[in-house]
Amino acid sequence: MIPPLFSAPTRRQSFDSGRAKLCGALLSLLVLGCSGAEPAPAGSEPHAGASSTAGGAGVPSVSGGASGSGGGASGGSTSSGGTSSGAGSSGAAGSSGSAGAGCREFVMPSDCTVPAGAVLPGELRCTGLYGDWEHRALACGVLEYAPAYALWADGAEKRRYVWLPPGQKVDVTDANDFRYPVGTQFWKEFVISGVSGKQVGETRLLRRVESGWMYTTYVWDQAGSNAVQMNDGVDQLLGSQHTVPSREQCKECHAGRRDYVLGWDALMLGEGASGLTRESLVARDLVTWQDKQNGAPSPMTLSIPGDAVEQAALGYLHANCGISCHNDTPRALAQESGFFTRLEQGELGSVQQTSAWVTGFERPPSPNAPLSMLPPPPGGGTYVDLRPLDLERSLVLVRMRRRNEDAAMPRQGTTQIDAEGIKRIERWVLQMTPERGYPSAK
Repeated sequence: MIPPLFSAPTRRQSFDSGRAKLCGALLSLLVLGCSGAEPAPAGSEPHAGASSTAGGAGVPSVSGGASGSGGGASGGSTSSGGTSSGAGSSGAAGSSGSAGAGCREFVMPSDCTVPAGAVLPGELRCTGLYGDWEHRALACGVLEYAPAYALWADGAEKRRYVWLPPGQKVDVTDANDFRYPVGTQFWKEFVISGVSGKQVGETRLLRRVESGWMYTTYVWDQAGSNAVQMNDGVDQLLGSQHTVPSREQCKECHAGRRDYVLGWDALMLGEGASGLTRESLVARDLVTWQDKQNGAPSPMTLSIPGDAVEQAALGYLHANCGISCHNDTPRALAQESGFFTRLEQGELGSVQQTSAWVTGFERPPSPNAPLSMLPPPPGGGTYVDLRPLDLERSLVLVRMRRRNEDAAMPRQGTTQIDAEGIKRIERWVLQMTPERGYPSAK
């Protein structure tokens, strides 16, 4: 079981104080192009850290504990919840979605501070995402990516970025749960429809340190000129329908992964992904796996079984439900439901071998399902998680059509129905015929 994230310090800290002492540590983590000390061993679980003192390799003393808000599900890319359309649209990013030739190294501004009670910088410009803040040009080494399947976020457009410490690699031995080196940073940017039209609304940050993951959210102002740390959540951000999650809401989703990062696995970075993909990770020598040096094949070459309709449905359920909640990780929010939709490495031989089918076909809902809040199926009978050819008794679809109540699915992070996502599951259910190898409904 993953221990809880560590508590934040209470005293105010500044990057200016003790600057000479902190300079080397700050640069080892945030001045892109410099390297830090050895990372935590691959495969280690996040663990608690009590204070803001230096937590280990390459971690400055101002950021050795946990932060407040951030996270949310980081798995999606496009507003439709489907296959990503591409990356590389921000700042000086090139066609591959990375900061290209002529990029600027990130240099910590001298006026950056950490808010009282927090341990990450108070402003986004101080995190290392941009080498040229004025022009929003990505810092050298920051790479943009878009996963193959998107997490629905009420139509918000998203851009995602990652920075890996120079010389360090992601361990992908377990293609479902990567292990990240200390110093790794992920950012996710949301473009929302506010009162002034489309604008950047929030940017979330995840940072790997010796003691686990730190995370927070930066909320942009109306003019789009600055983004400041916000840990308590925001409703109707900038006059939109977009909700910024609170710290606890972020944790509920991210705790469903053993190493906290959502949206990065062999399938999400596989066919349909763009920018930094699983192929480019291997080509850039940014990943490693057990016995790689002895010629062991890459564990990244996975594919979703089935035809286009089945792949679209299973990929959607994997990204929107299984990665964070509907899996067997002890702290996953829906672990007790027994209905799992994460696509596991050893269960991709056929559609009928996937967790979604094994745990969902004609299966009565778990006792904790809020069935009392739902009307009975129009045609009679009872609900089951997935029922061939039946759009009214398949509980997955029934709950996907609801919002703003306990019976809704998902229960948080969205107030608008994902019509395209529902169509994907409907198309799959309607082709579950005996002729296609599916058993008849009971």
